[in-house]
Amino acid sequence: MFGLGTIGSNLLIQLVRQYPDFEYVGIDYDKVEERNLRIQAYFKEQVNQPKTRAIQTVAQRYVRKFKYTARNEKIDHRITRPEDNELFIDCFDNTESRRYLTLPGKHDILHLGFSPAYTAEFVWNESYTVPGAVDPNLPDICALHDAIPFVHFFINAALLQISEFIESGHRKNFLVTKKTKLTYL
Repeated sequence: MFGLGTIGSNLLIQLVRQYPDFEYVGIDYDKVEERNLRIQAYFKEQVNQPKTRAIQTVAQRYVRKFKYTARNEKIDHRITRPEDNELFIDCFDNTESRRYLTLPGKHDILHLGFSPAYTAEFVWNESYTVPGAVDPNLPDICALHDAIPFVHFFINAALLQISEFIESGHRKNFLVTKKTKLTYL
């Protein structure tokens, strides 16, 4: 899991709960900040801890033992392609880091991201183009009123698609917007 912010922290917790026998690696350079507590998977007592260590503690609240490696590092170089039976999940919130995870061709790299306009993308590497930098004048989606339900809706939809990929190898790209049409029964 590359990036343990809003998407990465919440998704990693759900993946550990769904697949406790898998091996996980969390890669991030940031520390938990007070402002992260509203929407990320962390708790107040973890403020100022590296996210890579804090997320392990959170996951252990649900699954006591699982294989996890914390890599508290900044990605500033091209990442090699995933090995067989490895899935790289890009949850970075910045364009520069995302460029290091985009490789030509079909690789098991999944790119997940948000835009300030309540849009979230789930795109496999072969179809992915790194977006331009986000306009600094736009609001941070995580601070918006409906961010919490929107984020968790997206995380759960992503978990369903990742589970389908793990079980069948099928790859689907999708986009979620706040205006996504729901069919009511």
